[in-house]
Amino acid sequence: MKKFLVLVSILMASLFCTACINNLAIQELNQMGKNYLDKGDYNNAISRFQSSVDLDENVFESRYNLGVAYIKKEDYKNAIEQLKSAIKLNPASPDAHYSLAVALEEYGLQFQENPIEEENKKEYTEDEIKELLENVEEAIKMYEKYIELAPNAKDIEAVKVHIEDLSKTIEENKNGKKE
Repeated sequence: MKKFLVLVSILMASLFCTACINNLAIQELNQMGKNYLDKGDYNNAISRFQSSVDLDENVFESRYNLGVAYIKKEDYKNAIEQLKSAIKLNPASPDAHYSLAVALEEYGLQFQENPIEEENKKEYTEDEIKELLENVEEAIKMYEKYIELAPNAKDIEAVKVHIEDLSKTIEENKNGKKE
């Protein structure tokens, strides 16, 4: 019985040490990713944050940072995926809701972009525009959730005005009055 207890103790200590080392590695990867993000090196930031997620996919900070890095890189589809995962891990984070709103908005309004080179301009069908506008509608919900979670934030009034502007954009495009 004593041998069994010693063996179980050793196994528990090993698991505890592994968890501690894993946590330190995640923190280090997140810090490295933030440093790359601050320097504008989005590919290396994404790589570090993704490595952090690979070590433990249930760490809010890793998912959130990865989503922000994808926004900076203008990869909104991946940003949306990561930020939705972050919100599942921490639904009370106003910053995650705000960042998800930004990603959804940018992704949803891509049909309004006018590339300089005419051959790169994509023509969108009405159905594609409708689908993209659904992302903008979801962005509005995320901005509203941000307001709910951070009622004393300094930018609340600006966010409310932005929500009104997005609502107008949705209506104009649903009515066929594209800018």
